[in-house]
Amino acid sequence: MLTADLQMQLDVLIEVLREDPDVLTLQALAGRVLANPRSLTGGVALARALQKLDNEGLVVSDGLLVRASRPALHFKHLIGAVAIDVQRSAI
Repeated sequence: MLTADLQMQLDVLIEVLREDPDVLTLQALAGRVLANPRSLTGGVALARALQKLDNEGLVVSDGLLVRASRPALHFKHLIGAVAIDVQRSAI
């Protein structure tokens, strides 16, 4: 079971990776991952998630825009390759 903090990090990373090569504004990201994008508690949770992901090198943010980092994009590529390989093995 994921904690709320881990779930928020995962939700943010999924959205940022989905948008690559485009960047997301914080407002657009909040609208996608928060039930109420204008809530203070949601904003704090989003800020914590972004800080953790940035500290771990998975996202890059200047406080207004957010994008996936090169390591995150490489991991996305690896996961996609594994998924294709698993599908081929199942046939």
